[in-house]
Amino acid sequence: YMQCYWNSEELCFVGGDRISRGWRPVLEGYRRAYPDRKTMGVLTFSDLEVTLLAGDAALVLGRWHLQRESDEPQGVFTLVFRRFAEDWRIVHDHTSSAEGD
Repeated sequence: YMQCYWNSEELCFVGGDRISRGWRPVLEGYRRAYPDRKTMGVLTFSDLEVTLLAGDAALVLGRWHLQRESDEPQGVFTLVFRRFAEDWRIVHDHTSSAEGD
């Protein structure tokens, strides 16, 4: 999952009232929140809107939904992608939960 994120200390993730900077802290946050497959559930995205900001930058707005045995959290996100030599990568992720994570 983290392969789509920029592997840099400049990566920024915003969720709830937290701001995490750097690929490693974002990975560790995901591992804490989703320690196993059951907790991970099945993640889907919908209502995607992609706006090209420049030849090497894009903004993506959408909704996320997580299907699990015990609950179905959902919310919205805004991603900033940049094109690098190897591929497009997320450089900024602002994700909100409908439950107010």
